[in-house]
Amino acid sequence: MGRNAAERAGADPRQGGRSQGLLSLPVRLVNRLDRELGDGASLVAILDYDGTLTPLVATPGAAHLAPSVRETLARLAESERARLAILSGRGLADLRSRVALRDVVYGGCHGLEIAGRQLRFRHPGARPSCLTATRRALTASLPSIPGARLEWKGLAVSLHYRRVAPGRRPRVRDIATRIVRAGGLTLVPGHEVFDFVPRVGWNKGRAARWIARRMARTLPPRRRVVLYVGDDTSDESAFVALRDRAVTICVGAKPTAAEYRVAGVREVQALLRRMASAMNS
Repeated sequence: MGRNAAERAGADPRQGGRSQGLLSLPVRLVNRLDRELGDGASLVAILDYDGTLTPLVATPGAAHLAPSVRETLARLAESERARLAILSGRGLADLRSRVALRDVVYGGCHGLEIAGRQLRFRHPGARPSCLTATRRALTASLPSIPGARLEWKGLAVSLHYRRVAPGRRPRVRDIATRIVRAGGLTLVPGHEVFDFVPRVGWNKGRAARWIARRMARTLPPRRRVVLYVGDDTSDESAFVALRDRAVTICVGAKPTAAEYRVAGVREVQALLRRMASAMNS
C-alpha cells in the first residue's frame, strides 16, 4: 500500500499512527472520536463479527464472543445515545445466538436478512430456492477437495477451505468460480471461505447504509456519528458505501478503502470500551 493510502488508513509517520497506552489505537482516530462524540453527540456503530469482535479460529463454530466483549457491547447498546448493529456473513440465527444481546440490530448473510430493535428486512429477491442447484453441485464436488466443508445458511451457502492443503486451494477457487457462474449467483470471498449468495445487487455496503439510516432516525436530533468496523474483503463494500458518511476502520494489515486501521481484535475491544464509556458519561 502506498504512502497516501497508508496515511488515509491511520498511519502516523512520527509514531506509527499509534496512541501510547491505548493498545496502539491510531492517534488520529482517537482524537477524531473524542472530538465528534463530545457534547452529547449520538453514535451508530456497525461491526463485523469474525475477525473483528472475535479472533479468527480454525473452525467457525468455535468463534465465541468473550464475556468481557459481550459486556462492553451491552453497555454500548443500552445507551440512549447509541445504536449498535452486528453485520456478518454468518446466518442470522447463528449470529443472534452468538451475540445474544437485546437492543442490537443483526444483519446476517451479508445483510440479506436484518432484524432487531423493531427493524426487519429480508431482501425480496433472495430465496433459498435460488441456492438449491448450487448446494447440490458443491456437495458433489466435496470429495475432490479433502478438508473442505459446506455450511448452509438459509440465504447463502458457504464453502470453507481453511483445512484444505495449500496445494489444493487453487482447485477450490476453480470449482467455486465454475459453480457460481452456472448458478447465476454472486461469489463473496472471505477468510478461507467462499460465500454463494443470490445475485440481487445487495452487499454489506448497501445493508450498512440501510441500517445506518433507520437507526439514526431513532436517536436524538443532534449530531450523529456513524462508525463501521470490519476486517474482511466483504467489508470493503461498506467502507466504500460509507465514505464521507462514517468513520470507517479496517482491522488488520490488508489494503483497504477504510479511513483508519487498527491492528487486531484487542484494539477493537479497547476502542469499544472507550466508546461505551463516552456514550454513558
